[in-house]
Amino acid sequence: MLSFDLLFKTFLKLGATAYGGPAIAGQMKKTIVKDLGWMKEPEFMQGLALCQLIPGATFVMLATYIGYRLRGIWGAFICAVAFVIPAFILLVVLSAIYFKWGDLWFIQSLFRGLGAMVVAIVLNAFINFAKPIIKDWKIVSIAILSFFGFVWRLNAALVFVMAAVIALVLRPTMTSKTAPAPSSQALIRPALKGRDKLFLGALAALIGLIFAVCYEFNTQLAYLALTLSKVGALAFGGGFTIIPLIQYEVVDHFQWVSTKEFVDGIAMGQVTPGPVMITATFLGYKLAGFWGALIATIAIFSPAFFMVTLLIPHYDRLKGLETVRRMEQGILGSFIGMLGLVLYNFGSTTFVDIPSVLFATVTFLALLKKFELSYILLTGAILSILLFGFLL
Repeated sequence: MLSFDLLFKTFLKLGATAYGGPAIAGQMKKTIVKDLGWMKEPEFMQGLALCQLIPGATFVMLATYIGYRLRGIWGAFICAVAFVIPAFILLVVLSAIYFKWGDLWFIQSLFRGLGAMVVAIVLNAFINFAKPIIKDWKIVSIAILSFFGFVWRLNAALVFVMAAVIALVLRPTMTSKTAPAPSSQALIRPALKGRDKLFLGALAALIGLIFAVCYEFNTQLAYLALTLSKVGALAFGGGFTIIPLIQYEVVDHFQWVSTKEFVDGIAMGQVTPGPVMITATFLGYKLAGFWGALIATIAIFSPAFFMVTLLIPHYDRLKGLETVRRMEQGILGSFIGMLGLVLYNFGSTTFVDIPSVLFATVTFLALLKKFELSYILLTGAILSILLFGFLL
């Protein structure tokens, strides 16, 4: 039986070296299936399919799934926490530097270029996300209607519900974005054990207590935590689908950060390895320093942990329901509309001169050529300081 210590070290290393969004799944598969032989490939792919179906941080959920399959509920908890820790630590350090020395010329120069690169990264994610979905005019219609719904500042949850209902009525064609049904050979624990339910209940109570105490000392941080928990429970598709949800709440609605600060926070989330949703750490640090960062991180990732552990026993039945798949198509269509609004907002804030446009263009072309994101960001950071700091 695998030790908890070995699980922790393995996923700590994965969390410290996993870059590139969807490429993270490949790194996990290589490590867990090929290098270590801890799981069979069909079993791993079944977990990936589950994580694509439900909302939340996809690769935190995948780490949770792997840990659960290997060592039950404690394995799930250890793997999820270990995977997030490296990105959390790095983003806390970067946030401290940003808010303390953000006015220095080289920091401003750095984020001027990184901000433009973020727009290109989001555009690439938008294209990759939308391409397999918008082949049906019904999904395109849902995306357009959702776009205007967000422009008119309708409640995000209401837009998603309306998109799901419209999809049920219009019955769009199923696409490859909907993950295939799992292999019958894959094994899944039949049900949560009593002690698993006790652990989940105690953990939920602890998180609720933390939020309640937070409300007594920092009401704004408590609202941020609740907002991020809601976002973490709604973000279908993981990755960049979280960006428009967070922006809608913390920038447009509550105005806790400016669009410029939010773009810089996304840039930091890209510089660090691990899940894209780690940008929540930056937002928490803005409001309440280290403890704010910790609470925000717990808030954004905890829904994913609970959903995976609770849904694993019921995955086969849920996956077979056509109604669930239709609703997912509608919600994914609404995310396309929301990502379109984010691109507009980011572009209008970032593209203030020709060099910024060139930075974004070159980054987008590099992504199309399949260059490693970590190399793109490192090169862009150096060029940003040189170009904006010394030459302009």
